[in-house]
Amino acid sequence: MWVSDSYEDIYLRAQANLAQGNLVAAYDECVRLSERLSQLKPALLDRRPELRNLLVLSLARQAEIRHIQGNFEPARQIYEQLLEMDPRNRDRWQSDLAAVRIDMGQVEAGLDELRALAVAHPSGSSIWLSLALECEGLGRLDEAEENFQRAARTARDPNDQADVYLALFDFYRAQGRVDEALVAWGQAWAAHGHGPGYVFPLYQMLQETGDLERARQYLRQEKNPLRKGFYQGMLAASEGDLDAAAVQWQRVAKMNPLEFEEGQEAWAESALRVDQSPQEVLNVLGATTEAGNSTLRGLILQAVAEARLGHIEHAQHVLDAARLIGLRSRPRQERLSAAHWALFDELVPSEAVKQELRSYFEADE
Repeated sequence: MWVSDSYEDIYLRAQANLAQGNLVAAYDECVRLSERLSQLKPALLDRRPELRNLLVLSLARQAEIRHIQGNFEPARQIYEQLLEMDPRNRDRWQSDLAAVRIDMGQVEAGLDELRALAVAHPSGSSIWLSLALECEGLGRLDEAEENFQRAARTARDPNDQADVYLALFDFYRAQGRVDEALVAWGQAWAAHGHGPGYVFPLYQMLQETGDLERARQYLRQEKNPLRKGFYQGMLAASEGDLDAAAVQWQRVAKMNPLEFEEGQEAWAESALRVDQSPQEVLNVLGATTEAGNSTLRGLILQAVAEARLGHIEHAQHVLDAARLIGLRSRPRQERLSAAHWALFDELVPSEAVKQELRSYFEADE
């Protein structure tokens, strides 16, 4: 049984704070842990590898938090320290260090480090995939596509293959290359040896590109009533039939979203589009968050509901959590996307409230 304030207890508190987005508290706990462990004699750390591992983990969390906060130089220094302290995981620290270099403006140095790792591990698809994502984020689309293809060629495990092809699907989707995206989608599920487990990205993509007939074909395969009804409304709205759209959204809004394993976001957006109680939306999305099923779009909708109630500080708290997802992602995203702003702008009626929260989002594309 762990005693209060033991090494393990401190680390668990740090992890819990990090998971909740309490970066300052998590960082302080990790610093306290690493300072205590660093005071132990090297011989003791050699005899107790679990303590040495906790020291490494506490430093890694400090570097991660500094990176998230945008304190790139301290993060770089800690990763340099980890390279010396924990050579067995050198590739991991080198990859993390490369990401920090890219974010601090040392783009070529960071990419060169990733390329060197990829060449040193030619069968390591994850490194090629990381390099592809970084290049995509930098707008180097030709190089990104080449590295996606290299990742696909080197992936051996079915799960790794599926991950690469799903990333390639997102890459093509972002560029409006629909047919190539559909091919990549099929390859992802072929790697698993069975048909798709879900289809909503396909009809979403086709709606975005205006291919409404093919969107309907895929929507017919949707088994979740919340998603199906919501997107039937979205397709009707895309054709200018707002009355038919409202009928679909009203139908979804009358359902009990907690009876379903997923699709609560579709219910929430339907409810907001037909002016159902924002508090009811918050209750449902709050339950979804507590169950560990929160997503970025769900957080945006939660912020919309808070904004409709005039709860500016609550909306800011939710948007902080949403922004944290982007700060922890690769490539790093400093603000919420212009597409998320378009959704927020559409669903929040108060111009004054929107202006108070505008800085969380990128400028309009």
